[in-house]
Amino acid sequence: MSWGTREQAADHYDCSLSTIDRARKEGKLRSSRELGRVKVELIHPDEFYGIRLEKPAEYIVIKPQKRKQKLDIPLEEYDRRYLKGDSAVAKKRQRWNYRRKGVWRRKGKKGNMWYFWYYDENGKRKFLSVPDATCREDAIIAMETKAEEVKGTKNGVKSIIFRKFAPIYLEKYAKRKKRSWKTDEKFINARLVPYFGDMLLTEITPEHVSDFIQEFKPRRKGLVKVERVTIEKHLQVLSRIHIVAKKFGYETGENPVDRELHFTAESQNVRDRVLEREEEPGLRREAAPHIESMIDCAILQLMRLEEILGLLIDDLDFEQGTIRIRPEINKTGKLDIIPMRTKIRQVFKRLIAENNGRSKFLFNYYDPRNGKYRPIKSIQHGFQAACRRANIKGLQFRDLRRTGATRLHEENVNPLLIQQLLRHSSFKLSGKVYIQSSLKLLKETLDEVDEREQKSLTGESDLIQIWYKRRKETNPNAYKYLNLN
Repeated sequence: MSWGTREQAADHYDCSLSTIDRARKEGKLRSSRELGRVKVELIHPDEFYGIRLEKPAEYIVIKPQKRKQKLDIPLEEYDRRYLKGDSAVAKKRQRWNYRRKGVWRRKGKKGNMWYFWYYDENGKRKFLSVPDATCREDAIIAMETKAEEVKGTKNGVKSIIFRKFAPIYLEKYAKRKKRSWKTDEKFINARLVPYFGDMLLTEITPEHVSDFIQEFKPRRKGLVKVERVTIEKHLQVLSRIHIVAKKFGYETGENPVDRELHFTAESQNVRDRVLEREEEPGLRREAAPHIESMIDCAILQLMRLEEILGLLIDDLDFEQGTIRIRPEINKTGKLDIIPMRTKIRQVFKRLIAENNGRSKFLFNYYDPRNGKYRPIKSIQHGFQAACRRANIKGLQFRDLRRTGATRLHEENVNPLLIQQLLRHSSFKLSGKVYIQSSLKLLKETLDEVDEREQKSLTGESDLIQIWYKRRKETNPNAYKYLNLN
């Protein structure tokens, strides 16, 4: 036979505290009082249920108990961080004061009674009791819960601490609307929550953001340097969290991320690398056959790598001459239909002939472990190896899409048509990031302009020749260096 507290008995018999008290009162469970605390006999649950079955139905009701909450950190660590020096321990009363809140215990005839105090949203001190508390940790949990409820309330609009809103942002926004939500989750858990976790969204200021940026800088020799673009991505997530919190009805104040200071073209590290025509034969020579076909899809059809890898044979319509980009592989999550160019038609037909019905995916490989053909998931190592063998530096597969748009621009294709082929909602992104003029074209254009200006100065233009002759007649000593006849 063993004994336990009322709470332990309720957990043991899987019932409510009122059921335990009623069984004690009716003499069905033996109990005693030691040092002001009630001890209850713990018998076998089957025997306890058998006793209760002799009573009316209302006595048999079993209520599920809530799981006991615990602090995020041990109680000793909590005291070390937040306990203030004016705490006191006496015979009849014990008091623990923390930052603008505290708990205390009173010993009475009925046992220990726990209380806590805090400041409400108007700055007034409030005192409340915790009837269900059995230890100081329970009182601290009730104190922290109440303090957090009123901490962010201002003029009827409630704010929220960063640590609590971060999961809400991931579950209700990022996972539903962003394909890159795992990157947001990584940034939030790795750096944003450890730094801004205990702060209200209204308390985060541009000064805190500047201090946060300083944390990225290496403090000793040999530490890995964090790129500027990585810092900017963290700030983008922080800015987006404030925007979403405001839409959800929370008080956020002004967005602490100063876009004029941080979000510049230089900090965003806009890529302008394109595959030059002189480099393309070497890349095709060193690339594997399936990678070479993917290069054609990226340059000719302006398709993204995820769209190419997820392309199905059924997505190709040779009669209509179109390619279907399904929502599950499209970056925008929409269904897009793009025209199929004549040059890529033969590539698709060759891939379908090689497939021979073995897979529904256009690009696949043979898995010897189970003898099945599976879709290709990544070509990063193969593409980089081909670039390395071809002595091409600084080229990524995503640059091929920009290369195709740039070549269309060089062929004097209407920029609005290029925007539609890129499937951008705004021409600002198409013109700023994807449509680049090659250095060779710029040099040829400038040389042509210089040549025209030189012809004008040397008298090869008829209109300018006539103009200079008339000026010479009025002033014979001028323009002798032009050699006008």
